Amino acid sequence: MTPFLTAKLAGQYVAVDATGLLVSTMQVVLLPVLVGAFLNQYFQSLVKIVSPLMPPIAVGTVAVLCGNAIAQSSSAILMSGRQVVLGAFLLHACGFFFGYLLSRMLGLDVASSRTISIEVGMQNSVLGVVLATKHFANPLTAVPCAVSSVCHSIFGSVLAGIWRRSVPAQNDD
Repeated sequence: MTPFLTAKLAGQYVAVDATGLLVSTMQVVLLPVLVGAFLNQYFQSLVKIVSPLMPPIAVGTVAVLCGNAIAQSSSAILMSGRQVVLGAFLLHACGFFFGYLLSRMLGLDVASSRTISIEVGMQNSVLGVVLATKHFANPLTAVPCAVSSVCHSIFGSVLAGIWRRSVPAQNDD
């Protein structure tokens, strides 16, 4: 949906290659999931060896991608950074808050509501960095995504730390 929504909504202002965005999205999201599922199914011994290495590699990759986007646009961030940071902050704060609140209002248990809150609040802004860097000439297009990645990482870490201290009661549903 992202490539086609981007073409529809932003295509009026800038040239958008929806097919290119779709291919890149599949390369960044779908292909790794399929390769991971294949390896997990057919090469379990290899997966057990490399699994402990993957989280630090993922964190390092995210840091390099976001750091690069921020470094390339540091002067623009300093000039308009408050607006970008405030926008990213509000986006993720509302995602975490309303994800939890609405799921509780719908009757879900605390553990499920926490999971939904994390899912809604932690959007894939690194995908946005990759797509913006690859498909748009202006390096500033990646900045909101990079700032967003920092914001949701901070929020997610803080929430995980808070929630780890209060284990929800088990439901016997």
